Amino acid sequence: MKNVLATSLAALAVSGCAGVRAVSQPAAVAAVKPADAPLPPQEPPAPEAESLNTEYCLGSCAQEQQRFAHFAEQIQALQKKQTSSRSQPVQRGFHGKAHGCAYGTFELKADRDARTRFGVFAEGQGPWPVWVRFSNGVGWRQADGELDARGMAVKLMGVSGPRSTDDEKATQDFLMTNAPTPVGRNAEEFMVFAHENEKGRVAGLLFAAGHPTTAAPALLKTDPIPSAATAQYWGGGAFHLGAHQAVKFTSKPCEGTKPRKPLDDKDPDYLRKDLQSAASEGMCFSFYVQLQVDPEKTPIEHASREWKEQDAPLMHVGDIRLPPQDLGGDARAAFCEKLSYNPWHGLSAHQPMGHINRARRYVYDASRAGRSGGFEPTGFEGFDGQAPRP
Repeated sequence: MKNVLATSLAALAVSGCAGVRAVSQPAAVAAVKPADAPLPPQEPPAPEAESLNTEYCLGSCAQEQQRFAHFAEQIQALQKKQTSSRSQPVQRGFHGKAHGCAYGTFELKADRDARTRFGVFAEGQGPWPVWVRFSNGVGWRQADGELDARGMAVKLMGVSGPRSTDDEKATQDFLMTNAPTPVGRNAEEFMVFAHENEKGRVAGLLFAAGHPTTAAPALLKTDPIPSAATAQYWGGGAFHLGAHQAVKFTSKPCEGTKPRKPLDDKDPDYLRKDLQSAASEGMCFSFYVQLQVDPEKTPIEHASREWKEQDAPLMHVGDIRLPPQDLGGDARAAFCEKLSYNPWHGLSAHQPMGHINRARRYVYDASRAGRSGGFEPTGFEGFDGQAPRP
């Protein structure tokens, strides 16, 4: 299927979107200090005004707010449609099927680069207790062998400090998928894709063919994978790291992780079963950030443009260590279902950036309300002993 899609995209390919001209940073941006509150998005004064560490509203900021409110309504309607048509209960708008949730710790590297030491990566922070949820990408439950994105969502607990939102009081979420970029240059394109993809595989592939530079790179990563425990995951859009710099982040198996032997990919739940097997031995993922270096090569408002490692090298900040544990059982599955992840759960030092991330604030809140789910964990809820406490 991947070869078929690649051939179709090659036939329909057009030249990539023209990069914006790099300009020097405005004085207001250059004067931002690491501990400052992040600057709000600006009205775009001109197409060439893209600059380091600067966000620009699409159209006007007022228009953005109206569109985001509309997206929130759309996602709840989509939640109902994409599950009722499959005779399933309403689930998350995206990443509806979990393979499992694992607990562990996020341990910071002692020699991490000084430029990364802000927010939860600051001096004296960590190790952080975490819950990690592994999932498929669509908002309904389907066989693991279907074309789909795969997700890894990490929730740090016990996090204090100035926050981007207050619906969770002491967490920091990092949401990732197994593609370096999201589908679509911005949220407008992504929401169109979400509706097309709900119609079925053909509609999703036709959308990719019609968006060869902004959607196809991510959709070409939707082939089945052998294991969720050995995949690399990326955060997609840009984020603050301190108020003065923009970053992207990624996570991949720690050095020395053993390859997983593929299970029967005809089994509709083979990724869950493989993850349970991997968790019984323990898992480890290294977490990296990339610093923005150039407004063209590493843009904020062009989410579909990958930040290449040769332009923005990976900087290792810590490791996510998940000790041997049992992911099975009804209690663990029910707990996993109740967890809510949102890129806006966290410190303002890690505040999401760019149109697609600004939209996610509204869409994820609406999705959480639409399924009447979500709570804030404060620890391992008894699962560190492999049985819920009374």
